[in-house]
Amino acid sequence: MRLSNLSVRNFRNFQAVDVPLSRNVVLLGENRVGKSNLLFAIRLVLDPMLSDSTRQLKLSDFWDGCDLTTAPQIEVHLDFAEFDTDDALLALLTDFRIAADPEIARLSYVFRKKPEVLGTPQSGEDFEFIVYGGGDEARSIPNRVRRRIAIDMLDALRDAEAQLGSWRSSPLRPLLEDAIASVSRADLDAVASDLEGATKKLEGFQSIQDLETSLRSGILDLAGTSQDIDARLRFAPTDPLRLFRSIAMFIDNGKRGIAEASLGSANVALIALKLAEFAWRRAKNERNYSLLCIEEPEAHLHPQLQRAVFDKLFNDGDTAQALIVTSHSPTLAAVAPVRSIVQLRAVDGATKAYSLANLPVTAEELEDIERYLTATRSEILFSRGVLFVEGDAEEALVPVFADSMGSNLDRLGIAVCNVAGTNFRPYVKLAACLGLPFSVITDWDPLDGSKLPLGLTRVLDLIDDKRLLTGRPKFTQEERAKWESSDHAKFSAAASKAGYFLNDLTFEISVANTAGLQTTLLDILGEQGFGPTRSARIANWRSGTQVDSAHLLAMVADIGKGRLSAKLAKKLPDGLAPPAYISAAVQFVVDRV
Repeated sequence: MRLSNLSVRNFRNFQAVDVPLSRNVVLLGENRVGKSNLLFAIRLVLDPMLSDSTRQLKLSDFWDGCDLTTAPQIEVHLDFAEFDTDDALLALLTDFRIAADPEIARLSYVFRKKPEVLGTPQSGEDFEFIVYGGGDEARSIPNRVRRRIAIDMLDALRDAEAQLGSWRSSPLRPLLEDAIASVSRADLDAVASDLEGATKKLEGFQSIQDLETSLRSGILDLAGTSQDIDARLRFAPTDPLRLFRSIAMFIDNGKRGIAEASLGSANVALIALKLAEFAWRRAKNERNYSLLCIEEPEAHLHPQLQRAVFDKLFNDGDTAQALIVTSHSPTLAAVAPVRSIVQLRAVDGATKAYSLANLPVTAEELEDIERYLTATRSEILFSRGVLFVEGDAEEALVPVFADSMGSNLDRLGIAVCNVAGTNFRPYVKLAACLGLPFSVITDWDPLDGSKLPLGLTRVLDLIDDKRLLTGRPKFTQEERAKWESSDHAKFSAAASKAGYFLNDLTFEISVANTAGLQTTLLDILGEQGFGPTRSARIANWRSGTQVDSAHLLAMVADIGKGRLSAKLAKKLPDGLAPPAYISAAVQFVVDRV
């Protein structure tokens, strides 16, 4: 089973969002965008530990744009799919199937004005909540459903050590209770007798006796005879049935307690025990499906530990449990399946959600994206806008060019993403599905003879992809033929309006033909110690001879594009205007973030 869709209306940050989901979910977004609020919305429906008083919301829980005179409702709807392969889940959810699609079971929470309240509501007391299923308010959800399809929370400010150390809250508790149930009373009595003997030896030390007497006297003096707690210093309780509560988790082969573990180690132990508890509850037929929500795990885990732990969790094939993680970590986002990612972003006073669950890419394109999104490149998932470029040279120089225009890309939240080639299509689909403003900086790449320039065909394909994503048809053959007959100037002018920016030939040639950049480029070439033929060409170019593109690119290849771009970035004079198509591409995204 999986939670396949989440719909929220008028709740806190959210005016209206419908979020398709994959089995596991990674929520990304800036601070205060509503990641924790989205988790709480799910808890309003599923959490068996949430009291009715907590489900009774307040006026402040309504989205700020709500007009209370129109009696708005807060709504949360959870859709579950793929539950019919499990007989227990099928029996549990079959009454909550929706008429429009019997393969979907819907559980809902609604907070609305009471029927007897007239006029504008004045407080939360004028509202009531209802939890029901199947889109029918008459089908109330019993507590049994919330116990068997349950959510567990590890919040951002969790204290793993305290949770593991507390008998009431530790996930180790049900596991120990089950384990100890198989031990006979005679065996427990024998252990208790051994501990009693050890305790007697402990109490026999005069220093321990003196300490115990002092502590007991101090407590008696403070509390008085009627409130005395009769304190003793012992290894463990003497009651055999309480004895096992003293069992605790130790680390380093039993040398140290969990209190001495690092925050990361304690959190890994807590997550592992939670998963063990889920498995135990399923085995005992106490629960059929578990949803574990972890807020900001990167606050406690080293990057390598993040990769190890969550690569394992995200790729766990157990369909009876799922994971929802909120994060600011590019490391964690890089190991997450792309389809699990949901980005939250504030737009015009409300938070919108952009899900990649239905990202329209082929299996090969999906693999390409997941391979591309390393911990460095996954910053696209946290950005406000993206500039897609072909290679290392553009990746190094575009931020420098942007600075010269007065636009610092880091401060604006704009990422420069090098696709290491010309296959922009899966990455453009990714940005479009995330609702990110983007531009593509690419080469015209003309071919000899009557063949179409590669850049023209490339951009037409990208525009077709974007049209399909927005529900518009691809170019007809006639429309495509019309654009294919265009020259560079006409096509580039039209493509730039959609965010695609092409040079005349290649990036390096554009740099060489841009006033002010040519001198710097030739200075770098002159420092490379080329032979007399190439040195003579460089001298001729300095004197005003037209730069020969073939010879220039051959020199660039010998230096290396990445090395050349790094040298250019260091030597570029301040205030230098970049090539026109680069400045237009940068400005296109800057104007939209």
